Amino acid sequence: MMRQCSVTSRVCTVLLCLAVIGVAEGGFLDWFRSNKNKGHDVCRVEFEVLDPQGLRLWTAQKPQMKGFGVELFINPVHGRKQQPCNVCRNTTEITHGKFFLRDESVIVKSGDILEYVIITDNGKTVQRHKPRKLIVDDFLIKPKGRCACPPGTVTPATPTQTAQQVYEEPTAEIALLERILERVSKKCAEGTMSSYLFLQTDRVDGPANDLKKIVLDYFQQRDALKPLAGSILSAEDGSDGIVFRVANIIDKLKILELARQENDILDYDKLTAIGDMDIRASFDDE
Repeated sequence: MMRQCSVTSRVCTVLLCLAVIGVAEGGFLDWFRSNKNKGHDVCRVEFEVLDPQGLRLWTAQKPQMKGFGVELFINPVHGRKQQPCNVCRNTTEITHGKFFLRDESVIVKSGDILEYVIITDNGKTVQRHKPRKLIVDDFLIKPKGRCACPPGTVTPATPTQTAQQVYEEPTAEIALLERILERVSKKCAEGTMSSYLFLQTDRVDGPANDLKKIVLDYFQQRDALKPLAGSILSAEDGSDGIVFRVANIIDKLKILELARQENDILDYDKLTAIGDMDIRASFDDE
């Protein structure tokens, strides 16, 4: 009987050691802080490009977040591991419930691709978030000295239309079609146009049908995009997101117009024109 207990004890000890090793290899601190990373949740980041130069961005303060920062790269070069940070700022100051960052000297132009890493501080730990991309569109560019209008003061003809305005108000739909036609003319002048889009999300591996379902679910959860969910034809894994194809160019441009405020869906043509690099490699040596 004593021998049986001894064998059982040794087995338990081995299993416990394996469990500890597994936790260590998976990142003990990540496992320890896995309770929703208190103080590290971050809201959507708003950008405003100033003309002729300057950039400002802000995000709402989430509970327990004490500090907010950004490392931002303009048109990063594909394959280069070390490149200078164009905007590296942080703040602990809160204004009207938001963290604001501003750089007066940086020059950003329409069509530039911004790759940025958000950094949060909860007073005890600092966390670097997943890299994200933003394609600078004309609506982001504001004359210097004038802030973007608050959401409540925009008119129905602006890009921040609600889904109800887009699909029920004739003037709003006409304004949307006018912007789409303008985009088509610009695309034709550039000579490159495809029916591919890019959804930014945590990197996912799996069958194409599963990836397509993730994109469909994203559309179904947003009133403005839900009517266009049927246009999605296929999806495949991409760096930090999913590349998906829609039925035609007009549907693609409608999606870009209706999703532009959330910055989650990007034009895959513009990404591949510069090089769809994964800037996580920039931090491998840190």
